[in-house]
Amino acid sequence: MTAQGGVATCPDFAPARVVLDLQIAPLRTDYSQSIRQLAQKPGRRPVAGRTANSHTLGLAAIQYNQQWQAGVMTASLGQGRYCGAAQTLTVTFGYDERTVYVARELPQGSCIHGEVLAHEMRHVTVDEQLLREYVPVLKRRLEDVVGRARPAQGRSERQVMAAIEQPIKAAMRQLMEEFGRERNARQARIDTPAEYERISQSCNGEINRYLGRV
Repeated sequence: MTAQGGVATCPDFAPARVVLDLQIAPLRTDYSQSIRQLAQKPGRRPVAGRTANSHTLGLAAIQYNQQWQAGVMTASLGQGRYCGAAQTLTVTFGYDERTVYVARELPQGSCIHGEVLAHEMRHVTVDEQLLREYVPVLKRRLEDVVGRARPAQGRSERQVMAAIEQPIKAAMRQLMEEFGRERNARQARIDTPAEYERISQSCNGEINRYLGRV
């Protein structure tokens, strides 16, 4: 909305409101991929991929993503100048893909299949817990960013929009980097040398029976 008539200063804008939409994709399981195919998938290699001569026995493929949109109100200051401020910041954040793979060489119902699946589900649990913890942090930090922002001015509404979005972009980039680092650290605490060894030795060495088929 643009104010009518020329004014020297920006009008008083209502405080911005942050709306956070949490996204958690349904969890899928896929037992159709071979050990070779799992080894070629991008992303984190789980503990099962570091045991049994480094064969990739399972994988938790969980991708997080974020999107945001600022709703901005502008006003004309006259003489070709504008000002504006964010009124809403709508953020969608969470996991847009969640698939747990167990290699097809491991028969469903076998002991080793259950061990690999249980390990990958630990990664799923960690991701779900971290997301629950991080959502209020994300909302609080973004509320602080938009709360501290002063109305922006420019020679066009596009310039005003760019000035308003710049600190939001910077904050989102930092928040996602922090989330990624914390996620990697928590997942690494699952994938320990002791866990590598436990998977290899579990089920009375049953895995060796199936690796001969690779």
